[in-house]
Amino acid sequence: MPTEVSTFRQIVEQTLQDVLDDFGIKLPSQDQHFGVDFPHPIPPPEETNSEKLNLSLVGAIPACANAIVAAAIFQGRGGGAQRVEIDLRRGHNYIDPDIGMTPSLNGQEIPLDVVFGNSFLKNIYETKDHKYAVLSAVYVDLVYQWTAFLGCSVAQSDVAEAVKSWNAAHLVEAAAAAGLPMAICQTEETWKLHAQGVELGKKPWAPVEKVPSVLAENASIPLALPPHTARPLSGLRVLCLTHAIAGPSAGRTLAEHGASVLQIMFAHGFEHLFVYSYASLGLSTARLNLHKEAHRARLQALVKDAHVWIDSYRPDATAKFGFSNSDLHHINASLIICRVTCYGTSGSWKAKPGFDMQGSSSSRMMALIGQGVGDGRPQWPPGMVINDYTTGYAAASAIQSIILKRVQGEVGAQHGWLVTPSLTGTAMAILKYFKTSRFSPPADQEGSHALPPETPEGTTNLGYLETLAPLPKLSVTPISYELELLGPMGSALSRFPGYDTEYDSEAAIPMKKEDVAEQVGAPKVRRLEELRRLGKAYKESKKWT
Repeated sequence: MPTEVSTFRQIVEQTLQDVLDDFGIKLPSQDQHFGVDFPHPIPPPEETNSEKLNLSLVGAIPACANAIVAAAIFQGRGGGAQRVEIDLRRGHNYIDPDIGMTPSLNGQEIPLDVVFGNSFLKNIYETKDHKYAVLSAVYVDLVYQWTAFLGCSVAQSDVAEAVKSWNAAHLVEAAAAAGLPMAICQTEETWKLHAQGVELGKKPWAPVEKVPSVLAENASIPLALPPHTARPLSGLRVLCLTHAIAGPSAGRTLAEHGASVLQIMFAHGFEHLFVYSYASLGLSTARLNLHKEAHRARLQALVKDAHVWIDSYRPDATAKFGFSNSDLHHINASLIICRVTCYGTSGSWKAKPGFDMQGSSSSRMMALIGQGVGDGRPQWPPGMVINDYTTGYAAASAIQSIILKRVQGEVGAQHGWLVTPSLTGTAMAILKYFKTSRFSPPADQEGSHALPPETPEGTTNLGYLETLAPLPKLSVTPISYELELLGPMGSALSRFPGYDTEYDSEAAIPMKKEDVAEQVGAPKVRRLEELRRLGKAYKESKKWT
């Protein structure tokens, strides 16, 4: 039954408090100098595609939580109290930047390279036993891998026919063995009973764990943040080994409040420009090849000087290069480590790959969106993504919650921390806190209408950028990208923006093209052959007949 409330402010304030409680965040008491203002009501659901999920709140509350925690950190570091203003009429734009506007460079839409013709982007395929599968290939190399595994062309009809020849359970098992991202659309009943659903259901939105310190209690912490600062997170140095959306957008959120954020990209990795140009706003981006000893040494030096590490790879991806949790805390005992995954870091699915859409399909979100529509099949939520940017906000909130405890003296800076948000955990949190049916319609909603986002413009080294303005407005420390707005992908030196640390970029000798082909290309070719054999073997195995 929906909770009976009378005003939109009660809905918003209750939801914000529920989210802050989930993160264990205790704020100073609100008064005329410190707090949050919501000057306009929530727009009607039909104006924002919010019939099932209140997208106005999904886009507004996580951003608001970050802003109010940043304000509390600023106050705790000796700054003045301030208020945060959130325009709920614009909130729905922030789950996916293309909902309310078209971000542009030099007046042109940002290219959608290698996207069109990809049959693994926004489809739901039916299996032989009439279940619904979401197979993902957000990068072109995954398109190659899926078609090799399925033994078909990239044409949508061929993919549909290939998936239709598999029973759901068999496809899940075979894809897991192949390391390919996919999920079956779960219902509320099936996910409630699923082992990973139970595992995630026991945890908060973004689990936070204190790591026992290897330092003495009275040891000096050279990386402790100084008091008296111009911005809430001034002096905070953040390393982002991230790709896609959730990881870099967590760094972007911290950069909005003054953090120095360096995103490290793989030397031969690909990222979509339309993703990078929004998710990585405010980040300085450099490329390293961790197969090179000189680049591993450089990353170790950066870890030593960092306060926060964020990555969005599978657990073994960085560990094999010497950057496991224990490795990182051996280098920097007080480091806050944030691992962004699809299914969390515990349970049988902890190593299972996935993207935003696997979170939506596994969590039962797609089943909810499809209820009562047409034949009732699962459907995608509005926009291309809903969990990615929201997970970025969740990760940043959890990181800021630790920093707030440090500046308030609740915990010492000598301890390390582990933060483990997941895309599926975010999808479950959205269903918990933001279902439209959670509250009765407010009596004072009339007269409010949805608005597009505000759109700042500015010159960057990529061209003249027009994009979404951050939603929260802080009265004393307005959000800004003061250290970096947007630079060419991977073009920066591997040092924290705003710091003139020395780095010899010539220490690592460039690889010859034939060596790159052998080190990077040849394993990809071998993997395609392995996937082709694996898919064929599973199909021909007697246990599948």
